[in-house]
Amino acid sequence: MFLEMALAFSITFLISLGFIRYAPVIKVAIKPELESTQSGKRGTPSIGGLAFSMGTALTTLMFPHRLERTVLLPLLGLLLFASIGMVDDIVKARKGNGDGIQSLTKLVLQAIVAAVLLFLLKRSNSLSNNIILPFLKGRTLSLGWAYYFFALLYILYFVNAVNITDGLDELAAGSSLPLLLLIALFSFKANVSFSMALIASLLAFLLFNKKPARYFMGDCGSHALGGYIAVSALMLNEEVVLLIASGLFLVEFASSLIQIIAIRSTGKKVFSIAPLHHAYELKGVAERTIVGRFTMVSWFFALLGLLLFLGKGR
Repeated sequence: MFLEMALAFSITFLISLGFIRYAPVIKVAIKPELESTQSGKRGTPSIGGLAFSMGTALTTLMFPHRLERTVLLPLLGLLLFASIGMVDDIVKARKGNGDGIQSLTKLVLQAIVAAVLLFLLKRSNSLSNNIILPFLKGRTLSLGWAYYFFALLYILYFVNAVNITDGLDELAAGSSLPLLLLIALFSFKANVSFSMALIASLLAFLLFNKKPARYFMGDCGSHALGGYIAVSALMLNEEVVLLIASGLFLVEFASSLIQIIAIRSTGKKVFSIAPLHHAYELKGVAERTIVGRFTMVSWFFALLGLLLFLGKGR
């Protein structure tokens, strides 16, 4: 495990150095409404997600004796969703205004990838039609075939929630680490194979993403993280626990959804801007303060998820 983590960290670190020096081809575009607070970020390359995705994949493939379905399928989810995010990053860079692939087109692509992953999960007997309810002493809710519709929405939620949370230095990566550590713990408890490569790669990414960031993860990275977490949660049959543990992502996702509904139905905004972290940013709260507090909230929800997990069956 420690060798795997050391390799993942080192490979991601070296890839990051190479990308920053020789391949800053996908540069971040600042949305007009954030010009007053983020103008200094203009031109920063959005290749961090590609760096840690490559570092994770290369390291994982170096240990063929551990390439079981519980390692390969989350990795496949990471790579497929990273590809969608990469296309979105390229489109944003070309347009230069922060707008990427059209929302409906991106959602369709996400749904197709999610459906492919669910097909593979089903074929490998990696899914259960029952959802464990940890707050009811571990009782289960049987959904039958409706489970696959739930699972599709579950994947789409995580991919988009992590993507929405990305936007400030260290925020998405720092908020994802608690969930990845929970997945590692749950895998250990379930006695299934788990790769620590993504966790180590993300730590290397954070060295370059700390303020002032030398690169951003972009949609490539946020899509990859969301896909990896969702697939892992489904395979471990810990959907509810990890949904609760994702409380920060849920709040960020909800703030954007509420804003969209309000604007389309009444023509008025609920927040000055969505998602929530940008609303605090426009109020003048320091970026480090927002990131620090939001990350603490993520750890709190992860702890809550852990307590629910430990309390099952008592």
